[in-house]
Amino acid sequence: MLNEILILLFFSVVSVAIFRQLNFPSVLGYLLVGMLAGEHAFGWIHDSHAIEQIAEIGVVFLLFTIGLEVSIPRLIAMRKIVFGIGSIQVMVSTVSTIVLGIWMGLSWQAAFAVGGALAMSSTAIAVKLLTEQRELHSRHGHIALGILLFQDLAVVPFLVLIPIFAAPETGSMLPTITMALAKGAFAFAVIFYAGQYLVRPAIRWVASSHSSELFTLFILFIALVAAWLTWQLGLSLAMGAFLAGIMLAETEYQHHVEIEIRPFRDILMGLFFISVGTQFDWAIMVNDPITVGVLTIGLMVGKGLAIMIITHFAGFEKGVAIRSGLVLGQGSEFGFALLALALVTGLLDIEMSQPIIAAIVISMAISPIIIRHNEAIANYFASDYVSHHREAESNIEQACKNLSDHVILCGFGRTGQNLAQFLKRLNIPFIALELNPELIGEAWDAGEPVYYGDSSRPETLNHAGIDRAKALVISFPEVIVSQHITRTARELCPGLPLIVRTRDDRHLEQLLESGASEVVPDTIESSMMLAQHTLAKLGLDQEAIDEMLGDARQSQYARIRAFFHSDEDINFEAPDAHHMRSIEILPNYHAEGLSIESLNCLDKINIIALRRNQVSSDDPLPEVVLQAGDVLVIEGTPDDIQSAEIELMCGL
Repeated sequence: MLNEILILLFFSVVSVAIFRQLNFPSVLGYLLVGMLAGEHAFGWIHDSHAIEQIAEIGVVFLLFTIGLEVSIPRLIAMRKIVFGIGSIQVMVSTVSTIVLGIWMGLSWQAAFAVGGALAMSSTAIAVKLLTEQRELHSRHGHIALGILLFQDLAVVPFLVLIPIFAAPETGSMLPTITMALAKGAFAFAVIFYAGQYLVRPAIRWVASSHSSELFTLFILFIALVAAWLTWQLGLSLAMGAFLAGIMLAETEYQHHVEIEIRPFRDILMGLFFISVGTQFDWAIMVNDPITVGVLTIGLMVGKGLAIMIITHFAGFEKGVAIRSGLVLGQGSEFGFALLALALVTGLLDIEMSQPIIAAIVISMAISPIIIRHNEAIANYFASDYVSHHREAESNIEQACKNLSDHVILCGFGRTGQNLAQFLKRLNIPFIALELNPELIGEAWDAGEPVYYGDSSRPETLNHAGIDRAKALVISFPEVIVSQHITRTARELCPGLPLIVRTRDDRHLEQLLESGASEVVPDTIESSMMLAQHTLAKLGLDQEAIDEMLGDARQSQYARIRAFFHSDEDINFEAPDAHHMRSIEILPNYHAEGLSIESLNCLDKINIIALRRNQVSSDDPLPEVVLQAGDVLVIEGTPDDIQSAEIELMCGL
C-alpha cells in the first residue's frame, strides 16, 4: 500500500504542477494520474478499493467546504437568480437527460443519476476564471454565481434520492422517498439546533484556547460526526457534512474553519479524483468516439443553450445570456461524486459510466478556453450586446460631459458608498462605476450617480472624464482587478492621483508599481485608528498624534507593517513579506564578534532593533559589534529570515 501511495503522490505532484502551469484545473491532473495508474493503463494500483474508501472521505470534506460557502443572507440577496434561473436550469438539464437516457436504453433511475451528474457545472473552473478575468461582478458573472449556488444546494436531494432509486422496490417509492426526506429534515433540524446551542458556544471555547491543533481536531470531529449522523439515518455521509458546513458558516469562525480544513479536503479530494481516474478506460475515446463526442456536445452545447434561453427569458439581454451559458457549459466535480455514488449503489455499472466520465473530463478541459473568449463569442452572436455596451458608455459620457475636478469611484460597495457620503457633504462632485446590476439599481433609485461600467476599460474611463478628474479611487477587494484598473488609469492620465484600497498590505508594493499614488490597507489603517483613539484618551496632544500617523502614511507604513506572525496569520497563497523574528546570539554563534555591517544577509532582511542587557535600541548603528546574549529583531520574508538565522548561527 505504501508503494502505491508513494507512486500516486509523486505523479500527483508532477501532473498538478504541470496543469497549474498551463492554467488548467488541478482536477484534470489527478484524473490523469488515476488513468495512468489504473488497470486500464500501467496497473500500478492493486488495492483500489482501499483508496476508494479513503477518497470517499474526500467527498465528505468537499461538501463540508461547499456548505461553508453557502451563506443564507447571500442566498436571500440573490434569490431571483438562485431559486429562479438556477432551479429551472437544474430541472431542465436533469429532465432532458432522463428523457434521452431512457431513449438510449437506460432505466429511469440510472438516467436520473446521470441527469444529476450532468446538470452540475464546475464551481472551481468558473469562479477561478471569472475572477482572473475580472468578470465575477459583471452581470453574467453574477448570474453564473447564482446558478452555481443553487447547483450546490441541489446536490443534497440527489445524494438522498440516488441510493433510494438504487434499492430494489416492489411497491410504490413514495413512502420511501417521503421517509428519506423526513430523515433529511430531521438531520437538518438536529444539526441546526446543535449548532445554535452546542457547537457555537463550544467553538468559541475552543478558539479561546488559542490552540490551532485543538481547533483543527474540533472541526474534523464536527464534520465527521454530522456525516455519521446522516449515515446512521440511511442517508449519505456527504449530506451530513454539507449541513455541518452550512451550520458553521453562520459563525464568526467561518473563514478560519475553511483554512484549517482545506489541506484535508485538497489531499483527500485528490485521492477521490485519482480513484475515479483508475476506473476510467480511456480506450473508450478510440473505440466509441461517436458516443463520447455526442455526450460531450450534448453536455456543453445542451446545458449552455438551456442556461442562455432561461437567462434570456428571465429578462436579461441576449449577450449576457450567451456569456452566462458559455461560462457554465462544462461538467463538474460534483458530477464525478454523483456518478461514484451511483456506481457504489449499483445504479450504474462501470461500462455504462465510461463515456459519461469521458464527456465530463473533455468538457472540463475545453471549458477554460471557451470562458476566456466568452466576450468575443457573445459579441459575434449578439450584435445588441455591443450596442448595449455603447449605450452604457454613452450614458456615462452624457453624465460626465459637464463634470470637472470630480472624483471617479471605481466600485460602489460599502467602502465606496461611505466615501461618497463624505464627498456629498463637502459638495465634491463624483461619479461611481460599478458592475453589480442589483447594486446599481438600488443606488440609482436613491439618486446616486452610479453607472454600469467596466473601470478597467480605457473607453469607460475616458467617458467618465478621467482627463478632467481630480482623483480616482479604486475600492474593489480583488487585487488583480485593482492592479489592472490602476495600470489603465495611469497610462491614460500620468499625473492623476490614484488612491487604491486593499484589504491588507501584502500587495502594497505591487499596487504602487502598477501606478497607485497611495495604497490604503484596511488592516493597517484600522490599527492606526485604534492607536489614534487610544493615544487621545491617554491625553497626548492631537497635533503630535497626527504628525506620528502622517509620518507612517508618508513612508507607506514602513515601520508598522512588520509584525510577529502566529500560525493563523500565515497565508500560503499570498505570503506576507513583512514577518518579524527575534533571534538571540548565543555563545559560539558565527555572528558573535562581528559587526552588523559585515553580515551578508542585510540585502535581504532589515534589522529593526537590537536588545542588549535588557535595553532595546531601534535602528542600531552598522558598526555595532554583536555579543553573546544580544537579541536581534529582524524583518523579511520567512525564507529570508531563515537564511539570515542560518548565517548568524553557522556563517553559511
